[in-house]
Amino acid sequence: MPFRPRKKSWRQAFFQVFLLSNFVIFENLFVLYDLGVCTQMADRELRRMHRAELIEIIYALKQSEDQLKAQNAALTAQLQDRQLRLESAGSIAQAALELNNVFAAAQAAADDYLHSVQASLADTNATAANTLSQARSEAKRILEQAQADADSLKAQAQQECDAMTAAAAQKRTQTEADCKAMVERAEQEVQQRWQAFDHKANELLDQYRSTDGLPSEET
Repeated sequence: MPFRPRKKSWRQAFFQVFLLSNFVIFENLFVLYDLGVCTQMADRELRRMHRAELIEIIYALKQSEDQLKAQNAALTAQLQDRQLRLESAGSIAQAALELNNVFAAAQAAADDYLHSVQASLADTNATAANTLSQARSEAKRILEQAQADADSLKAQAQQECDAMTAAAAQKRTQTEADCKAMVERAEQEVQQRWQAFDHKANELLDQYRSTDGLPSEET
């Protein structure tokens, strides 16, 4: 009687598929762990970025997340369809082959996500370096402009001070000249009044002498 291999039961087949699926899941978990390490390495750079840049990165990651969710939903539907086929096929080899295709697609999706995140981090580092360079240039420009404004204000203030000093000196000179002219006019007026008084007094004395017979000053 020839030897015939013993057929495997459905429980054994399901157990083998379960072990295979867990192996692939653990492998994907290690990939996601490496992704978390890469994310932590870029966390310090992300904190230095501006709000607008962070919003752009979050929007890009959100789009990637939505795409991955859609791919995950499609893969879940495919997995459910494969499970239905597994229940109706009755062939362990065919079921394993179909599951391998599903897990290969899941692995490819995880790899694509990892590559997209790594590319996003590289772009983020480049953007951060560019932003830092622009900030330094802007700070230098602001300092140079402030220094130029300060020099201009200083020169303007010095010019106004010199003008005020010159005006004050000119006014003082004019005031001294006016005072000197006033003194000269006052002296002339006093001299004229004194001469007029002396002349008037002499006339009165002459009249008095002539009327009263007083001797003149010559006798």
